[in-house]
Amino acid sequence: MIVVLKFLPFFTTMLGGFVALRAQRKLHIVYGVAAGAMLGLVAFHLLPEFAEFDGPALGGVPLPYILLVGAFLAMFVLEELIGPHPADADEGGEHRHPHVGLVGAGALVLHSFLDGLAIGIGFSVSDAIGIAILIAVLAHDFADGMTTAVIMRRHGNTAGRTWALVTAGAVAPVIGAFVGGWLDLSETWVIGYAGFFAGTLIYFATRDLIPGARQGGTARVAFLTITGGVVLMWLLSAAGI
Repeated sequence: MIVVLKFLPFFTTMLGGFVALRAQRKLHIVYGVAAGAMLGLVAFHLLPEFAEFDGPALGGVPLPYILLVGAFLAMFVLEELIGPHPADADEGGEHRHPHVGLVGAGALVLHSFLDGLAIGIGFSVSDAIGIAILIAVLAHDFADGMTTAVIMRRHGNTAGRTWALVTAGAVAPVIGAFVGGWLDLSETWVIGYAGFFAGTLIYFATRDLIPGARQGGTARVAFLTITGGVVLMWLLSAAGI
């Protein structure tokens, strides 16, 4: 039975990707909700974990906070390096950089793998703990599947490539769940990665998704959808998910 449960994140992630890709005419709504969910995930789920981190620090600043800022700056530099030539910019229109989307989606795939590790480690402790973590991951992986698809399409990647990354994100937690049954990761490694992941989330939410939510609709709709995503993550946090 536990083996079957470990496959559930695959389906919720694929469902999230499907919802994002089918909502082409309402994609600005998906952008807004995804941006809000990203900001809410950082504020209500990741930052509280960083506050309890008792590990390496640089200049008195804990490692995850440094990696958060470093990831944000790294994404900015990466986008500038592989951005359009000046002639392209003169043509106007929206700039799309598929490789940047791949980096962001790849970070989400790795995050999903770590979610799976948490499931496997939880079940190795007890069935009750494993199921509790599984429920949390199922809720998050739906958002991850949607966010992966949004990031890929936002940066001009093809539908085929987008589905490949969504599928990778769906498979990752399943693999992680089985690996997590025997692999013991240190807190420093996990929290350090979480800091880097938080930086990428903030970058994509503020640089890509919020502008996308505004371009496709009114400022009011953008505000409501972004707020909806934030409130959703707050409710999950308040429920202990």
